[in-house]
Amino acid sequence: MLTLPLWVTLPSGLVRAATLRVTGLKRYSAPDHTRLVFELDAPMNSPRTRALGDSVVALEIPGAEYRSVETPISVQDGLVARLVFQNLAGSLGVRVELQRPADFSAFTLAPNAGGAQHRIVLDLRKRLNAAEREQAERETEAARRSGDVIVAVDAGHGGNDPGCNGNGVLECEVALDVARGTRDAIAKKPGMRAVLTRDGNYFVPLGKRQEIARKYDARVFVSIHLNSGPSPAAHGSEVFFLSLKGAADKAARELVDRENAADQVGGVAPDERATALVDILWNMKQNEMMRQSERLGEIVLDRLGSIPGNEVRGLKQGPLAVLKSITCASILVELGFVTNSRDARLLQDPGVRRRFAAYIADGVADFVGEEG
Repeated sequence: MLTLPLWVTLPSGLVRAATLRVTGLKRYSAPDHTRLVFELDAPMNSPRTRALGDSVVALEIPGAEYRSVETPISVQDGLVARLVFQNLAGSLGVRVELQRPADFSAFTLAPNAGGAQHRIVLDLRKRLNAAEREQAERETEAARRSGDVIVAVDAGHGGNDPGCNGNGVLECEVALDVARGTRDAIAKKPGMRAVLTRDGNYFVPLGKRQEIARKYDARVFVSIHLNSGPSPAAHGSEVFFLSLKGAADKAARELVDRENAADQVGGVAPDERATALVDILWNMKQNEMMRQSERLGEIVLDRLGSIPGNEVRGLKQGPLAVLKSITCASILVELGFVTNSRDARLLQDPGVRRRFAAYIADGVADFVGEEG
C-alpha cells in the first residue's frame, strides 16, 4: 500500500535541520485506551496532531528525526493497528493507523526524577458506539444492584509511571500482582466482589481511580503500593488513611509527596488536570468516612502483621491525593520497602504475595462485617 506524506513540507527557505532525535518508543495498551510515549534526547515545544478521517491520527514532531523508519511497527491491540514513521523536511511524521475510531490528545512530559529522556505522550481513547456504551452501563448497574459489597482495589502506578524500584523489585508489577490476588480472594467471600482500577501495565490518573470507585458505589477503596527509603534499614508494612493536616513525620511526608506525584510522573493531559482530583466539602458524612477509614486501616494492618516474616510500622495519616474522594472507607497499603533486602525477598516470593492479598481481603471482610 502506498503511504502518502502526512504533512505538506515547508518552503525550502523555511526548512530547518532536525535538532532532536526520537530515541525510543514505548506503548501501553489498556482496555479503553492506548498510550504511546516517544522518548526524545532534548526538550521541545508542543507536537502537532490531526485526524485523517476515522482511521488515522497524524502526529508531527517539528525539528525531529527517527532512525528506525524503514519498517512499520505492528501493534494490533484492538485500537491501534500499526505505526508508520516518515522523516520529513524539518520534522518527523508519525502515522497512527487505527482499528477503530478514537479520540486523542498529545502533550510533552519532562524527564522523571533522575531520568534524561524528554517525552511526547500521545493518548488514544476508544470512541464507544451507542451499543458499547449501553453494555458498559448495564454491567456497572448490574454490579451496583447485585447487593454485593463492592471493593475497589487499586494497583498503584503503572505504565510510564513504574513507581519505586530496588533489589530487583518493581513497584507497579508487584502492586498489580497483589491487587489481582486481592480481587480473587474477595470474590470468594459471600456477598462481596471487587473491581480493579487497572488490570495491566498502563497508567491511570489519580482522579480516574477515584472515579472508578464512585461509579461502582464501592464501599471500600484499597490502594496497594510498595515503599522505598534513603536507608536500607527501613522495612515493614504500613497503612495510611487520609489526613488534611499533613503527615506527622519526615518519612511519611516524603512518602506522601512521592505518591501524590503520580500524575506528574505518569503524565495527565492538560485538559484533564483541572478535574483530576476532587475537592471535598467536609460535612458529617465525610467525617464518618474518615472514622471508618481509620478503623479499616487498623484491621488490615493487624492482619498484615500475621504474615510470617513480615513486620508492621503502624497506622499513619497523610494528605494522599488518591484517597481524597473519601466517599467510602479508603486506605493506602505500603506492603514493604524495595530498598530493604529482606523486604525485597518477601515481595519477590509469589507465596508471600498471595498471603498479602489474602490477608488484605480478610481485613476488608472483617471491617465490612464489623460495620454491618
